[in-house]
Amino acid sequence: MKRLALAASLALAAACTNEKAESLRAEIAKLGKERIEAGTVEKAKQEAADAEAALAASRAAVDQGRAELEKQEAERDRLKQGLAAEVARSERLRAEIDAAIRSTQAATARNQELDTKIGREKRNATAVRDQAAVLAREIRPADPAWATARRLDGLAEFLHRAAEQYPDDPVLKELAGTSIKRALPTADDARKGADLAARARDRLAGVFELSPPEETKQEHKP
Repeated sequence: MKRLALAASLALAAACTNEKAESLRAEIAKLGKERIEAGTVEKAKQEAADAEAALAASRAAVDQGRAELEKQEAERDRLKQGLAAEVARSERLRAEIDAAIRSTQAATARNQELDTKIGREKRNATAVRDQAAVLAREIRPADPAWATARRLDGLAEFLHRAAEQYPDDPVLKELAGTSIKRALPTADDARKGADLAARARDRLAGVFELSPPEETKQEHKP
């Protein structure tokens, strides 16, 4: 009986020991599983944090790229505006240059026209001046009265024509209005006529800046 009781006790003890072992193995398995799940969660959390960090970095890179692009576009717009301003300035300068060229050409044409007109007026004035010089030389107090009368008639006609040709000249107008005795002139009348002709000659030479006539040059030679 004692052996049976002992055997039963050992069997019961063995059974209890097996139960505890199974329970311990189950607990250990459960703890291992929880540790694995906890590690997985931590890993997932870390991966999520890394993904968030990568996303934030990507967003920052995108924002930086967008800012750089906006900066480049602003610089492009500034350069385009500067180029447009330079083009407008060049066109304005070209228009001003063209206008200046046209103005210069017009002024040159006017100057040429004036030079031509002045040359023509000088030639006409030289011819009138030479007529006055001839009269001043040919009206001589020692000549016969008939010859002096004829030359004084020519002088009166010449002074009248000169005053008409140059109506704005007060000296020629005055000379043309001077009374000259032409019938039976005396030596004084001849000298007066010669003086009127000489004054007309000198007036034309002075106004038109004419050189003295050849005969006057000869008279002034030593």
